[in-house]
Amino acid sequence: MRVLILTKNFPPRSCGVGDYACRMAGAFAAAGDSVSVLTEPSDSPRHCPIGLREHPLRGWRDLQPVLREVAQAAPDRVQLEYSGYAWGRWGTAWWLNVLLFAVRRRGISVHIGLHEGAIRMRQHPLQVPVALAQWAHIGLLLAAAETVAVNMPARMKLLGRVFPWWRAKLRYRPNSSTIPVAPISEAERDAIRREREVSSGDFVVTAFGLFHKAKNYEALIEGVAQLRQQRPVKLWLLGDAAAASPEYITWLRHVAREGGVENAVWWPGRLDAAEISRALQAADVFVLPQPDGHVTRSSAFMAAAAHGLPVIAVRDPANQLEFIHGENVWLMERSTPEGIAAALGALLGDRAAARRMGRKLQQLYEARFDWPVTLARPRELGKSPLTSAARSVTTQGEQAVTAAHAGGAKP
Repeated sequence: MRVLILTKNFPPRSCGVGDYACRMAGAFAAAGDSVSVLTEPSDSPRHCPIGLREHPLRGWRDLQPVLREVAQAAPDRVQLEYSGYAWGRWGTAWWLNVLLFAVRRRGISVHIGLHEGAIRMRQHPLQVPVALAQWAHIGLLLAAAETVAVNMPARMKLLGRVFPWWRAKLRYRPNSSTIPVAPISEAERDAIRREREVSSGDFVVTAFGLFHKAKNYEALIEGVAQLRQQRPVKLWLLGDAAAASPEYITWLRHVAREGGVENAVWWPGRLDAAEISRALQAADVFVLPQPDGHVTRSSAFMAAAAHGLPVIAVRDPANQLEFIHGENVWLMERSTPEGIAAALGALLGDRAAARRMGRKLQQLYEARFDWPVTLARPRELGKSPLTSAARSVTTQGEQAVTAAHAGGAKP
């Protein structure tokens, strides 16, 4: 099968969706498919074993050139990895709707990985027009696609309720890890810990990801500071801070300094995937401090799971159907310093149980979330010819988007 992955961001740019698209490309190639990626040009060199096609993906003027790129790639399947605000200021990209309808009209199978939904009107009452525009945009994405994968059960349920006529297209696709496991020996693990001045009795806590304010890293730092009053703990904050707010990074360093743990925190900056894998294997426990507890959309959580680390996360019953507290994950009620300190203390009190929990999480990951599982269903779809009825829907949808654009419709 010839697969063309369409993504706004792609390494070396730091982006969760871009990293996910990169790993997806490798997984398709490992399964024997012919894979290429169409993405934005980069100022930095790219070292990628798959075929890369670069073209600006910024708006209507790129529509026809991008269509030509797709035609030259001659794919059986176009896979769009999509997060709205990456493609447009208002979380909409109407030209992309027209692009996908045009691809479908050429008889090419279109599939979408929808990484984010529309903003919630209750949380953002002043942005209701923006939310409505985003819902219309998402509806047209569903109309153009054969399948749309979402990474949370609650999001899948919501989309099915808003667009009941497209419910059959929806697929539940939890994010897979974007960090391949690069196995190390016990001796190598010990060497990494010695290099970071970790004593034999120290407990190494780690977190990984982009440093966005909503992820509540300050609660993790404060929780470690509280625990260090009783136990020897180190904190490794893995991730590239370059894409984060400088003010937020300054604040996190202030929190560490005020908590007296400045010298116990390691901030390595940008690391390659193999280095992150080594660090994860050398740590004792992983904390996902984000308050929403959305573990199935977090590739950072999945990286910890793939590496067999015991994980602490916030309880979210609607989106944690596969997980059992104390068996394959440790769930706390809220992301607070006190809650994190208590959870870490519980795992530190029984390290053997913590390691068992990590192994069970790893087994669950391999059975339910790993890349071969993620790609199993899409590979079965192959190239699906359009029926005349589907072509009619495609044409009508494209005309609707074009008419809205011509009329100056804006969110």
